[in-house]
Amino acid sequence: APRPQTSSKEDDSSVQRGRIRPLYDIPYVFEAREVLRQFVGKQVTVQVDYIQPKTSNTVDERVCATVRADDVNLALTLVSKGLASVVRYRNANDSRSVFYGELLAAEENAQSKGLGMYSKQDPPIHRVADLTGNVAKSRQFLSFLQRAERLDGVVEFVFSASRFRIYIPRETCVITLLLGGIQCPRRGRVGPDGVALPDMPFSNEAYTFVKELCMHRNVEVKVETIDRVGNFVGYLFVDIPSLSNNGPDTNKSSGKKKKKKVAETTVRQKTNLTVLLISQGFGTVHRAPTTERSPHYHDMIKAEEDAKINRCGLWSSDQFVKEWEAEVQNNSDPTALSGADDGSLIPLTGFSEYLDDLSELQLNENSDSTTVINNDNIKQLSWKPVQITGISRPASGSQGLRFYAQHLSDACTLVKISQMLNSQSFPSFPSEYYPKKGSLCIACFSLDNCWYRARVIRSSPKSVTVQFIDFGNEEVIDSAEYSSRLSPLPSGPLMQLPPQMKEYRLAFVQLPPDTSDRVFAERAFCDLVENKELRLAVQYESVPCGNESLKPVPAVTLLLPVADLKTSGSSVCPNDIDISESLLSNGLVCVEPIQPQLLKRLPRNLLHKYLDAQALAKKERKNIWRYGDFRADVEQL
Repeated sequence: APRPQTSSKEDDSSVQRGRIRPLYDIPYVFEAREVLRQFVGKQVTVQVDYIQPKTSNTVDERVCATVRADDVNLALTLVSKGLASVVRYRNANDSRSVFYGELLAAEENAQSKGLGMYSKQDPPIHRVADLTGNVAKSRQFLSFLQRAERLDGVVEFVFSASRFRIYIPRETCVITLLLGGIQCPRRGRVGPDGVALPDMPFSNEAYTFVKELCMHRNVEVKVETIDRVGNFVGYLFVDIPSLSNNGPDTNKSSGKKKKKKVAETTVRQKTNLTVLLISQGFGTVHRAPTTERSPHYHDMIKAEEDAKINRCGLWSSDQFVKEWEAEVQNNSDPTALSGADDGSLIPLTGFSEYLDDLSELQLNENSDSTTVINNDNIKQLSWKPVQITGISRPASGSQGLRFYAQHLSDACTLVKISQMLNSQSFPSFPSEYYPKKGSLCIACFSLDNCWYRARVIRSSPKSVTVQFIDFGNEEVIDSAEYSSRLSPLPSGPLMQLPPQMKEYRLAFVQLPPDTSDRVFAERAFCDLVENKELRLAVQYESVPCGNESLKPVPAVTLLLPVADLKTSGSSVCPNDIDISESLLSNGLVCVEPIQPQLLKRLPRNLLHKYLDAQALAKKERKNIWRYGDFRADVEQL
């Protein structure tokens, strides 16, 4: 088959592996693959011609064979189209294919006709954008991929039962697709600490099932959203043959015609792979807001119930059933989503969009709509003094204003950690050490040359990015500085102490979709809270902001004391500045959409105050409202 030309200096296999190019860049490799894909799923016969022994440039011995599908020789097909060349042997007694003469004749015919690689014209150019692992470029393609009802695609690789590499011809791009609405068992892998994690039950069965069904097959893709690292999330629709033509041919006189007719009349139905996996017991429904809004949600629930009744796959294990029921019960517990148990919250139903006025809320029949809520209710929350240490900026998938905070009650612990790290010397990493993503270490901060606990969050051959786990800020360390600025985290108290910074988000508000508006809002937030002592109270936990796909963090209210900035403790004053209200009144953020399946009860007094601040900024067309209401455009995406 066609391959890039290599010089004599590039005979080493490791060099070759490092310089392999995508098949779209190598002339005629794409065309050769498309020819071979026509035979995927068909019954073939394999005739082993010879076995090449292992050499210094090969990993293992190679079995060389002739592959035939009915009367079609696959190698002969490629050679006759000018998509492969015939190996020239040095010695007459070298092992070769039994069809070697036919292959030479087919090659000569392709050369004379100027087919494929023998054409005098320039080879076809395939400009394909590889979006895998590229967050910025993936977000540029997101709107184009979301608009289409379904996109035709080709599965190039199956990473797991729910993760695929797919070529999209219409948009000329290659994406990584994660199946939405499903949780599949994971195959064995190496964990963040370098320890090998075993296969989960039925993980290999699910992988084999999906690989045989999807590998190099034509599929349809529906893209819903994108995650924080640039993987697209959506649904995959595959062909499932409704008839089997593998049975014996009972009509001997017209065997070939009969078989061909059956194959042509086989009806193929497009099937949602997520629903199919769940029905086979190879996964469970991922109960999340995005899943519940999906048009396939009821099909997934029904498939899960059927698999559970029939004890398919995962459901054949009583231990798994108990763990699953406990998890579902825990996630469906309404108290886990409550803000406070003081009666200041009123149950809601029937609203899942942006909110502009409390009159749009539909109260449950059993709720007391005449309850009077006064400003004293806000004091019943648990207020804690904190200091903001930085902004959390996930790569994608976040809609809330996230930040890192240190509780002032942990100040003594922070001092002890600093003293332990900077009062002694630690061994440096060896020069050949390559820090792994997720590993804990201690790192020297460039601004003060002090040592702090850190975690490697990104790693490359030239540098690593570490996050200081007690503060939240990040820093890039070049590989040349590993020996002077990185050291293994010693076992003992430093390893056992949890991170002293915690990640939160502002409750009931979300950032605007425009990147520049987001940056402006984050800067304004930093100006309000930087180097100041604030009061923090958790309103609710485990609730994502709007339609974000990231793991939820506690949603909080932040107050800036104005009476006495030096006063410590948990007391609050009516004149204290609400950070969220300040951002809303200046048109820097908006009130997030309310999701009844997650947020069962709302603090109406606080929400009423936020809506008034938003309405005023919207009326005066401040900042994000300068061109009118942008939220209608966001809901259409």
